[in-house]
Amino acid sequence: MSPGRIKATVLACHFAGAFGPMGLPPFLGLILVGLAPDASERLIGWLYIVPTACLAISAPLWGRMADRWGRKPLLIRAQIGLAVSFVIAGLAGSLPLFVIALCLQGLLGGTFSASNAYLSEALPRKELSQALNLTQASARLALILAPAAVGFLIDRHIVPQNVYLVIALLPVVAVLMLLPLPAKSRSKIEAAADSAVPLPHGRQVLSRGAIMAGQTGFTLAMISTFPFLVPYSMKAFGIGAGTAGWLFGLPHIVYLFACLPLGRHLRDRDPVPWFAAGSLIVGGMLAVQAVTTSLLVFAMARVALGAGMTLGYVALNALITDTIEDASAGRTFGWFDSGAKLATIAASVGGGMIAASGGIGPLFFAAALCGALTAAMVMLLRGSTAFTRSAALK
Repeated sequence: MSPGRIKATVLACHFAGAFGPMGLPPFLGLILVGLAPDASERLIGWLYIVPTACLAISAPLWGRMADRWGRKPLLIRAQIGLAVSFVIAGLAGSLPLFVIALCLQGLLGGTFSASNAYLSEALPRKELSQALNLTQASARLALILAPAAVGFLIDRHIVPQNVYLVIALLPVVAVLMLLPLPAKSRSKIEAAADSAVPLPHGRQVLSRGAIMAGQTGFTLAMISTFPFLVPYSMKAFGIGAGTAGWLFGLPHIVYLFACLPLGRHLRDRDPVPWFAAGSLIVGGMLAVQAVTTSLLVFAMARVALGAGMTLGYVALNALITDTIEDASAGRTFGWFDSGAKLATIAASVGGGMIAASGGIGPLFFAAALCGALTAAMVMLLRGSTAFTRSAALK
């Protein structure tokens, strides 16, 4: 099977696996009406992050098992795990069983890191960074389309909890699509030779710890305002929920169009300064959103934030690709996915605390500060021999 067909299949299956986790959480309040009519907003907030927390725990373990038992079986396992958890959630007759289903979604899922690990084994190293950009793109596309699709199903008088049963069909279809893929499309000799290809002259390779620190700061800057952006923009500019939803989605739409051109542009360049630039743009645009009273300026800032987000994620994927070794790719992707999920939880909880105590304005500025500090940190680490290694030693 050709690398292009393998990549297309894995990306389509990743989109199918991401559809439920991206589309269903915004409707938790409606879903819980039948299970816990008196559920508080605090409970809904905690349930929102339960799958993420469980995934942060399980991702490194599944990654290690993928390295030992094979990337394809573990990728199929992740899709089956999602399907099982969705069925249990859709059939749950009590709140405790529903919470167990959410835990299983995180513990048995992990399609993002599993897809990336399989692609690292199936594709030449020079194509891996762009493939990682595309798995991010499939997640962004799901983030845009899935809530609208779930809302459409609910508007058609499907009981909100039963939507889980409908969505469970997607990972089942993904499993059927994954079965024909080769278990291992490249020999160990080919993979070793690919890994031995030197990086471009002068390119810095950050340590995995330094990359994880940069990923954490970037995630804190990006995610902390997510839960509050729609209600804030509706109140600040007097717009409807539909318009506010488009404002929320603008950065992700920019990513869909810009990730591949930027990936090609950065292919032979040192990604560290570009990651710092992306973090700085994100921070600056968050600050603009905090102070502007103009809907047009706010929308333009969202578009510019999308450019910074794209630049940051594309450069981050290039940094991660530089550290991948064939024998431990599953474990490496598992740890990076776990780190991103922990940072997402910290951003959600911390953002809620700042918004509750100081309001949305201080939250935007705190997120902007995270972006600026992340940019400064990665540039400082780039200049330290303790956190870099020579490209010649790659």
